[in-house]
Amino acid sequence: MSMASQPHCTASSLIRPGCTAMAVREARKLVADLIDGCVRSGCEEAKRRADDVLLVVSELVTNACRHAGGADEVRVRCERGELVIEVEDTSEFVPAEPVEEAKGETGGYGCQLVTALADRWGVAPRRSAGCGKTVYAEFELS
Repeated sequence: MSMASQPHCTASSLIRPGCTAMAVREARKLVADLIDGCVRSGCEEAKRRADDVLLVVSELVTNACRHAGGADEVRVRCERGELVIEVEDTSEFVPAEPVEEAKGETGGYGCQLVTALADRWGVAPRRSAGCGKTVYAEFELS
């Protein structure tokens, strides 16, 4: 299917989950709702990639809670054939894949998981005022 004949889905949403017991659930619901809207508009690729996208958002929010004091904002947008998840926090700690010596330990595989499932991911300066960062993951839907 050529890009010109792809279904058009443009949507975005935002929550501020913090680090409550429900933070991951709230973020997954936000993303699932956006994916459902994309699927209803005819984007079958969103349906095919839904499990990967939901697993990645779970990982990003869990890491924000575990290592950065919580997720200040979770943003998700779908436009021009791409779904983007952004998780903003106030920590300067930059996530990285575990060093070879740490492999086999409990935890520490989140970056590898995100690398395997997302088309691209990275860390950028925080969009809103203050210190911190935005960790993002991008999924192509075309």
